[in-house]
Amino acid sequence: MAAFAAVLVCTFLIVAMLNSRGVVTIESHNVTEYEQLFDSGSKDANTDEAFPAPRALTGLGLKAVAWELRHRSWGQFLAWSCQRFPRLQTTGSALTWLLAVGLAMGFLHSTAMTQMVTLASRAAGHTAGQLRQSLHRHSIRMGTSDLVDACTDEVLELFTTEVETVTSGIAKWIRTIFRSPMQLVVLMTLATTLNWMLTIECMLPLLACWYLIRRERRYFDREQTLNRDRATTDLKLLGEGIRKSRLIRGYQLETNEDLRFEKHLDRYQGRLQEIERRERRAFWLSGMLGLTCFALVLFLLGARMQGLPDSPEHLTLAEGLLLLSCFAFGLKPIDSLANLRRLRNEAGQAAERIYRYLNTIPEVGQAVGAKFLQPLEKMIEMEEVVYRLGKRNILDKVSLKIPASGTTAVVAFEPLEARVLISLLPRFIEPHSGRVLIDGEDINWATLESLRAETLLVGGSEPWYTGTILENITGGDSRYSLSQATEAAKMVHAHNFIQKFPQGYETTIGEHGDQLGGVQGFLLALARAMMRDPALLIIEEPSLEMTDDEKDHLEDALRRAATGRTTIVQPSRISTLRNVDRIVLLNRGKVEVVGTHDVLLKKSALYRHWEYMQFNEFRHEISPIQ
Repeated sequence: MAAFAAVLVCTFLIVAMLNSRGVVTIESHNVTEYEQLFDSGSKDANTDEAFPAPRALTGLGLKAVAWELRHRSWGQFLAWSCQRFPRLQTTGSALTWLLAVGLAMGFLHSTAMTQMVTLASRAAGHTAGQLRQSLHRHSIRMGTSDLVDACTDEVLELFTTEVETVTSGIAKWIRTIFRSPMQLVVLMTLATTLNWMLTIECMLPLLACWYLIRRERRYFDREQTLNRDRATTDLKLLGEGIRKSRLIRGYQLETNEDLRFEKHLDRYQGRLQEIERRERRAFWLSGMLGLTCFALVLFLLGARMQGLPDSPEHLTLAEGLLLLSCFAFGLKPIDSLANLRRLRNEAGQAAERIYRYLNTIPEVGQAVGAKFLQPLEKMIEMEEVVYRLGKRNILDKVSLKIPASGTTAVVAFEPLEARVLISLLPRFIEPHSGRVLIDGEDINWATLESLRAETLLVGGSEPWYTGTILENITGGDSRYSLSQATEAAKMVHAHNFIQKFPQGYETTIGEHGDQLGGVQGFLLALARAMMRDPALLIIEEPSLEMTDDEKDHLEDALRRAATGRTTIVQPSRISTLRNVDRIVLLNRGKVEVVGTHDVLLKKSALYRHWEYMQFNEFRHEISPIQ
């Protein structure tokens, strides 16, 4: 801020020097005063002889300004500066030095402000990074239990908009706190140094005008928001009849509809006219207040500038311009300080929403004293398992035994029931009552690391993420090599399409890279699972349109993946149902029947109905219009 003050002072001195043109006229009664001010010993700095009076001295640089301001502290300081620095005693040299100092101080001020903005942005960015990191970690913990993706949009809104609101608020708050008060102090110090009484006289109407304009602006913003909302409502009512032509024509309501339309049209146009009228009123009122205040300040300044030059209350043109500059530059920091409360409230509300989400407790957590779980060898058991979503039981006292090895398909009339059941196995969700056992061990008391190392899920809506194909298969784990990733990809028929990409396994896929087809993405996810060789593999088959070759590759890949391990699948193809060892049919939250596809077709009417609803070729047929 000292550099900013120096720029204003240099500008003031340059204007004052140009206005005086470096000329000083010494009258007879001023000779002694001139000699005392500059300690000249009856000799001018530009001549070797004592000068007679009256006499006009030219080219005196800042000495002319010091003489003009001799009745104020500014003049005494400038006279002392001229004695210490002789270069300021000539107009050309003084102008050069003032310009150089002004430019240097301007550069210093700009650099300091840039550094301050940078530091504020870094502080805000650091906070934003920590918030986004916390949101990212917490969303991963919470996301496994979000079976219907209900919270995804909310978390993304927090991750982007709300964090950005907090970041912007912090950056602006820091900049305002460290800049505006200091700037106000510097400006008011300069103004009061020039003329403290006049500064007070001008500040009172300026502050009153600023307050009134600000209050009018807040009132105008509230009214305009309300009027725009009302206009939007009226516009929707105008278009209501477009969707109700059958009602209107069927009951012969055309006359009433025309009257209703005209009524809403008049009201809508009235809203628009009201918005325009309020805009004109706010603009006119703000303009009149501003002009009145400006005229009053000019009157006060002009009255002082018209006074006698030798009077202590006289104000020079340069001083008047410096005062106006102080007032003009002071309005912005005042406005910024007044906005601090709004910034704090907006950022605080956004932060509150973020921390409210961060304080939610994940459904699944590792129990104290949890122990290592051995890979599945014998049996998966569910004992009276209940899982609720809201007030509804998705699973209602489900008891089920699934032997190790072989492939089991889990199907349901409502797919969410099957998804809930298979999500219990890796503990993405917790049963609200009942137990899930692996080889007789309750998985609630197993470490999540040991359970999920041997229980892997393949499929879902996002089977891959942005990165290279190799990173997608290995997960960025340095324990796995390119040759291991290649073998896993070959096992599930993913190697062929990977090799067709320009960079092979180093090809970047995702938002800013190549895109994978649905079957390709699923095979890539299957290769990722094969790399880790789990004891229990859970598969959500993709519902995709596939060519015959893709079907053959997918079927063979699933057969290879299921070999030598326990596989539980949520099928989307009839061929999968025909090949599994057993099928579990869920209905209304309970296990309805268990058996092979052929047996269930013969013995279960409910299964036959489900199979027809899912796979019969006429299930989507629509009766032709007669």
